[in-house]
Amino acid sequence: MKKIVAMSLLAGSFAFAQPGLMGGADGLNQKTAQTLGQGGLTAGFGGQVSFDAWSLTRGGLFAKGKQHGSFHDASGSLTANINFAAGVTDFMDIGLALPLYYDHANAKGVAEGDMWKASRGDLELWAKAKLPLDEMTDGLFNAAIAAQFYFPTGEQGAGVRPRHAWYVNAKGERTNPYTLNGMAFGGELILTLDLQKVGAPLRFNANVGFVGTVGRGSNTLVYGGGINVLPTDWMDFFVEANGEFRVEKGEYPRDPMFDPFTLTPGFRFHLPANIDIALGLDVGIRALNNFTWKYDKEMKKADKYTLHYVDEKGRVISYGYTPTPRYAGTATLSWRFGNVRGADEDNDGVSNKIDQCAGTPAGAVVDTVGCPVDSDNDGVFDGLDQCAETPAGAVVDAAGCPSDADNDGVFDGIDQCAETPAGVVVDAAGCPVDSDKDGIADHLDKCPNTASGAPIDANGCPLDSDKDGVPDYLDQCANTQAGIPVDGKGCPRDSDKDGVADHLDKCPNTPKGLPVNADGCSPDTDKDGIVDALDKCPNTPAGVTVDAAGCPVDSDKDGVADHLDKCPNTLVGVAVDKNGCPNKNQDLDKLKKGIQFKSGSAKLTASSNKTLNNIAKLLKKLPNVNLEIQGHTDDVGKEEKNKKISEQRAQAVVKYLVKKGIAAERLRAVGYGSDMPIADNKTKKGRKLNRRVELVPFEK
Repeated sequence: MKKIVAMSLLAGSFAFAQPGLMGGADGLNQKTAQTLGQGGLTAGFGGQVSFDAWSLTRGGLFAKGKQHGSFHDASGSLTANINFAAGVTDFMDIGLALPLYYDHANAKGVAEGDMWKASRGDLELWAKAKLPLDEMTDGLFNAAIAAQFYFPTGEQGAGVRPRHAWYVNAKGERTNPYTLNGMAFGGELILTLDLQKVGAPLRFNANVGFVGTVGRGSNTLVYGGGINVLPTDWMDFFVEANGEFRVEKGEYPRDPMFDPFTLTPGFRFHLPANIDIALGLDVGIRALNNFTWKYDKEMKKADKYTLHYVDEKGRVISYGYTPTPRYAGTATLSWRFGNVRGADEDNDGVSNKIDQCAGTPAGAVVDTVGCPVDSDNDGVFDGLDQCAETPAGAVVDAAGCPSDADNDGVFDGIDQCAETPAGVVVDAAGCPVDSDKDGIADHLDKCPNTASGAPIDANGCPLDSDKDGVPDYLDQCANTQAGIPVDGKGCPRDSDKDGVADHLDKCPNTPKGLPVNADGCSPDTDKDGIVDALDKCPNTPAGVTVDAAGCPVDSDKDGVADHLDKCPNTLVGVAVDKNGCPNKNQDLDKLKKGIQFKSGSAKLTASSNKTLNNIAKLLKKLPNVNLEIQGHTDDVGKEEKNKKISEQRAQAVVKYLVKKGIAAERLRAVGYGSDMPIADNKTKKGRKLNRRVELVPFEK
């Protein structure tokens, strides 16, 4: 029981270890490319503790000489260290670390089986130099190289589990758990990516190196890295990995699963007085390989990894090689003092040692040398500037926001027209827009689209001296009299292009090309309405109706003009005399008079036959002529009866002509009743004239 209590007290005192090596301030086991700065000092102690017997040997089995036993009860191990680092220059640190170990092996079944003792390990001296990459990347990326020297100060006759892979004797000879029992040296490359410099709360560290031994141990590759999440300035969350891998061929097989490899999640707290405490859980990769703690799986290939050493009583002890505990609690406590990076009087995040602007106002963003940043060069520092993207040249207030006295949208200092009236549209320089570049701003310009170069008046409108609506710069007739209509060139309008302006032209629609007189009219000698230039009959007697060519009209196309034609309805193709009349048997006006009906009926009289025969003969002679037979009555009697009898009489004529060989489609019968009188129905003579048959040619 006393041993268990002692072990617990020792764990409470030294349960802080590897973290803090090389002056690091991230995670537990991470190495960083940052340095302490000249005069900076840090001291710390820490380590890991495990109460698992399998943290000492494979499966908890061991042998003292020929006696075999197993660990039980309060078995466990502790790995601790005390470390110290100092900044020699701004870019170089040196330091040392002295490990302290304790293995509690309370054995069962072996005489004098208990093994527990606290002792020291090999002293490590190191030096680290930062490469000048942070200046080129504004602190975003850093790199450093480090050298380590290990001195055999550890006790040879104590312990069970070897604390480093390079302690394992490559030839299968004696392996001391707490010491190499010889010199070792190492070199490392360390990289740091600090995304806080670009606003992301993340920092990454990585290291890779080599440890070489003199004579006894195994040359070993060392590697590690970590991701740090930095949500606040007093606490970080991290996940890191660290490993050692024997690269030298020897008695024992090389396999990453049988050399140290640990994953560690945890938290690091930054306390007042530059004190840091970090807590985490080391998870050996071997635990992930045998997550359910199966004994058979743990002991697989164990015989190929049997180590030996001689304890302080001279007994040979054999045990299975265990690279790390399966699970172990780990922690560190460190204190930074002296002129370290982080001593920061103006609290701008840049230590006094390198701060070139020591009086930075609170809240201002600073660069890597502690000077306030003013991204928009407006005189108000970033972090205090509430308008961080102010255009160059703008006048700003104490909060860094630009002013705009005339509220035109262009900031004072940039505004070249600082007193623009409210509501006026302005250009990028803050001056009222002048779209047509005529010198009159749009809000005053009554003619905002004036052509470039045109003379203008005070309203911005082109000058129009003769007030004809055409500006002077376009007016080709600059002195047009008031009131005269003009064309687009400012000249009196001449709609018919006859050379006489409309205001003087008495014939404003003269066809193009005709000669005109001073009044704009083309001569018409015979006064028939057709000008001489177009008149094919220029000497037509006065009053005679003419056609479009200026010639007397000949309606029936018989060659005798209407004003001379005594028979103006002669059918086309019928020969006429000088008066335009055909013989009586071919004159429809005369033939129609011979068509008679018995009184009160539609029955033709016998005297009509001769007339109808002549009509049939005429139609046969003129095959292209079609006739509409129209029946007409006076207005005596009911109109319905008049319509009926007039239609019957017309049909009687058609029937007779069809019988005489005239095609029915050349004829049509229509009864109009009394609708179309040609004389006064109030007189007997007039009514007689209205009772008639008309023969009217028609076109199909």
